[in-house]
Amino acid sequence: MSGDSPQDWRHPGYVAVIDLVAARAGLLPPSCPPAAMEGIDRAMARAGLSDFPTYLARLEAEPAMLDDLLVELTIGETYFFRTPEHFRFVRYQVLPDVLRRRGPGHVVRVWSAGCASGEEPYSLAVLLMEEGYGERMEVRATDVSRAALARAQLGSYSEWSLRGSEARRMRPFLLAEGKRYRLVPQVRNRVHFGYLNLADDTWPSHTQGLWGMDLIFCRNVLIYFNRPTIEAVARRLHASLAEGGFLIAGPSDPPLNTFAPFETILTDWGLVYHRTAPGQTPWAHSVRHAPPPAPRPVPTPPPVASTPPMSSPQPMPESPSPLGLEGAKRALALGDWGEAARLAAAHPEDAEAEAMAIRALANVNPLAAVRACTEAIRRHPLAVELRYLEAMLLLGLGRLAEAERAARQAIYLEPSLAVAHLMLGHILRRQGDTEGARRAFRTAESLCATLAPDTLVPLADGERAGRLAEVAREERTRLEAVREETRE
Repeated sequence: MSGDSPQDWRHPGYVAVIDLVAARAGLLPPSCPPAAMEGIDRAMARAGLSDFPTYLARLEAEPAMLDDLLVELTIGETYFFRTPEHFRFVRYQVLPDVLRRRGPGHVVRVWSAGCASGEEPYSLAVLLMEEGYGERMEVRATDVSRAALARAQLGSYSEWSLRGSEARRMRPFLLAEGKRYRLVPQVRNRVHFGYLNLADDTWPSHTQGLWGMDLIFCRNVLIYFNRPTIEAVARRLHASLAEGGFLIAGPSDPPLNTFAPFETILTDWGLVYHRTAPGQTPWAHSVRHAPPPAPRPVPTPPPVASTPPMSSPQPMPESPSPLGLEGAKRALALGDWGEAARLAAAHPEDAEAEAMAIRALANVNPLAAVRACTEAIRRHPLAVELRYLEAMLLLGLGRLAEAERAARQAIYLEPSLAVAHLMLGHILRRQGDTEGARRAFRTAESLCATLAPDTLVPLADGERAGRLAEVAREERTRLEAVREETRE
């Protein structure tokens, strides 16, 4: 841009725009300032403006202009049946539970929050149609981008929207129009689109139809919000669910169970949140083995672990003996693995003690350490260190697929855990997924680079950020060199 728009992210104009976005929409400061700067430039160019004071005044006065900017600062990437595990969970777990509780005449209410160009809500509509809910469904879809909503309502898509492994399920409902496809009316008319900025406090809302939901998809949206906004949105999402309803977030979204009284269900692929009805048995204990309603044979659903809802009274565990844990730490430092494992294992109510026992046991009997880790995870399903240790142990045993699952669960619970990304990179490289490994190493490098070089990295056994960043960079560079050689 020309005039008052410099190429320096620290310019007061860019800073003022980001401050306004944080105040009005609850967005975090951008993780990649140059990309955000380019996005602001594009939004200003579309508005025909080149000076920040005028642009800021227009952003304050015109909601549509702010929405246009938000689209530039977030990513609306999607395709049909993206993350198939989520849709399988709905089919084999959510819908049977709704049928059991609400009966065969119930109209299933579903909301796609942050629907972008519409592939997600249309996928949900097709899933419900496949399961026999054609006349007993209500699918709502909202987004902050009015342009994206307009595209979604047209229902016209390219092959790019069909690139997922499960996207073939959409083809019976698509009509070819040159190089594009148009959704048939029987699917398009099932979804009700509407504008909504999740950061606003205007919902839940009966007038918008955003209430009493059996299922909410809010995937890869909350990653953009600052903590106060996440807290407010989490409470409103909980309030928007019907009693017994489910919320599925994205793998990179922050955990929400500390902000609202969700029951937290940890699956092999991530977290699901459940609004427990008063007096209801925790969902994972009551229906996880219930068969789906369809008469055709179905695969056994993946096992889940659950934590009680925040609102349920829980007995307070006895405090672990400080002397016992200190003794375990001393034994661990001296290399007395058996004694360290014995002392730490005496405190199964403490996740940190369990991790200490597993670390000690791993030096003596790795297979026993894996078994102990599995038991500890059952007691502490949201303990990040236990998931990380499980991944490390399984990697050492060569059980790569299981190690990948554990590493991804650790990352899901704590996206900023650099050592988990580094480990995932090693796992994926050994599995032959060089591109995935490269991305994991790059993420680990970026996370370490945000810290001072001498900062101790969590769960890294005394390694410092500068050294781990160097390790991740070397691994990434090696993979990129191999990729270039392959291209040549």
